[in-house]
Amino acid sequence: MHFRGIVLLGGLLVAVTMSRPLGAQRPVVVDVGLTGAQFPEDDSFLLGPSVRLSVSGTRGRLFGSATGGTIATVGGASGFASLAGAARSATRRGWSTELASELSSVVGSSKSGGAHTALLGGRVLWANSAAGSWLRTSGHVAARGFGTLTGSGVDAGAWWSGPRSQLVASLAHEWTRAGLFTGRFHTGFAGTAPVRYTDAAVALHLESDRASVDISAIARRDPDAARLVEGGLSVSTALWSSDTRAFVFTVAHQLPDWIRGADATDVVSVGMRFMQDTPAAARASRLIPVVQVADEPGGNSRVLRVRASGARQVEVMGDFTGWEAMPMTRNGAVFERSVTLGSGTHRLLLRIDGGAWRPAANTPAVDDDFGGRAGLLVVP
Repeated sequence: MHFRGIVLLGGLLVAVTMSRPLGAQRPVVVDVGLTGAQFPEDDSFLLGPSVRLSVSGTRGRLFGSATGGTIATVGGASGFASLAGAARSATRRGWSTELASELSSVVGSSKSGGAHTALLGGRVLWANSAAGSWLRTSGHVAARGFGTLTGSGVDAGAWWSGPRSQLVASLAHEWTRAGLFTGRFHTGFAGTAPVRYTDAAVALHLESDRASVDISAIARRDPDAARLVEGGLSVSTALWSSDTRAFVFTVAHQLPDWIRGADATDVVSVGMRFMQDTPAAARASRLIPVVQVADEPGGNSRVLRVRASGARQVEVMGDFTGWEAMPMTRNGAVFERSVTLGSGTHRLLLRIDGGAWRPAANTPAVDDDFGGRAGLLVVP
């Protein structure tokens, strides 16, 4: 498999090996599928199995992710790996700054050295609980089989999030260099040329409790291309068959990625995603429940109140329920239940919208009666 084919397959793996829903991400996710791709420039078609592993984590103001995978085809295989990290520092009134970097590499069965790219960028963000915007500048260095390419870019964007949806819009301008090739499969290197283009993109995420749809569209204005304006589109659907397993279907028309070296591609991909929570469970995990206790008028019981903005159902269990789950009743912005609760300390757990049992945000976690952790509630 020649070098150009490796880059094509690597770009395909990055772009369409079953993209992850915005609202339902776990630290480790595995995708396995079958991908078919048509490359318009070469009039060639590839079909083969694909595997992708994604790992992400957050610690304080640091964010990081690693992604790797392979696509196999008749006569060869390629692999892709990406390591990204960012550090964010908060300022006043919702403003923050961020420094981010990314290292990506594409290798394969060819003797070529592959394609390697390093990116560094900084951005300023403003955000509240439901919306935000950003302005970013970045630079990159790309090592290809024929030499080194450099470039830079600037982009701005905004997003809006609802309970079951997210909309993102952005505008970017890139300056870089691209390799020129001859022959049907780009086997002859003819030099490099400057590339400058502007991308306007929009992405929409919609979800129910056990399904999600991601739609993204892009319009590119490139004065040096055969057509001044070109468009791209991607649609990905995930249907959960269990709490951590989903069927995924993706179709996409991908524009060339001059920074990472991928050509335009038309793609169809089907597969399975493992170890990813359903959208309902992911939404529940993001909620911050707060528990309060009040005396019930005219009786010896107490009222247990839980604030969990956006929740549809809340359950409680603890030493005062015999560790049996009990549903709570919605009363305006809070969920309530009358319980027999004496003065002193009690252990309790909450479950929101059928998610995992966990302590309330305002109760310290202590050992429960079954070797796990529960929230410690202090009752006067």
